[in-house]
Amino acid sequence: MRHANGFTRAALIVLLALLPLAAGHGQVADDITSLELLDLVVNPTAGTLKQGQYGIDVRAYGEGGLLAGVSVGLFHRFMFGVSYGGERLLGYRDPVGNELPGVIVKYRLIEESMSLPAFTFGFQMQGQGMWDTDAERYLYKAPGGFAVLSRNWTSNFGRFGAHAGVNFNAIEDKNERGWDWFAGVDFSLNDQLVLLAEYDLALDDNKADDGFGEGDYGYLNAGARFAFAQSLAIQVDFYDLLNTSAETSGIGRSIKLIYVERFTL
Repeated sequence: MRHANGFTRAALIVLLALLPLAAGHGQVADDITSLELLDLVVNPTAGTLKQGQYGIDVRAYGEGGLLAGVSVGLFHRFMFGVSYGGERLLGYRDPVGNELPGVIVKYRLIEESMSLPAFTFGFQMQGQGMWDTDAERYLYKAPGGFAVLSRNWTSNFGRFGAHAGVNFNAIEDKNERGWDWFAGVDFSLNDQLVLLAEYDLALDDNKADDGFGEGDYGYLNAGARFAFAQSLAIQVDFYDLLNTSAETSGIGRSIKLIYVERFTL
């Protein structure tokens, strides 16, 4: 781990400066309760922003960490985003920035229908938690290149979604590169509260000699999202419920604010 250099501090300042600028150009509000989930806790879904929509999210996590991101629906079926953050941004110690800004690109090849799930592929290099310079990775690795299927159902008890995908991270941790699988569910109790859960097999993160995981348990994460305004939601996440990580001694926690708007086209 190293102190944030001039580039990482400058990148964080620029990204944070863009957040109010982007918010100032939105004119038509979107109801966040009707939007697709773009991700669960760590892993992506097949959901994408629609053309003209943009999303801003800020996540607070352990050791005074903050992660801010901006995503835009550039075209029909295609979205792009960038994020940056680091630890010790809150408090008195010197901040420690992430090695690089994170990038996410998603393209939905197949729309969901009565007979087919939605199918999206893309690339996401933003992991979660601290950036470990020695291991060249995040605490919870980014998906990297991924392909994911999502299907949603509506019943009298609420809306239910199921998601499953495969990914390969060719950037983080050169000693632990390989294919991985993940799956998750979401359940909307009402138009405000959504419960989330996901399981990552962590096949690229469970070697006893150089991995962060211990054994073959994988990572079980859960969360809850509450929409308390038309375009604004708050999400509380819980990481590693099985206590798989060799780098932590308990369950991780984070809070994320999510804001979605639409540009005037």
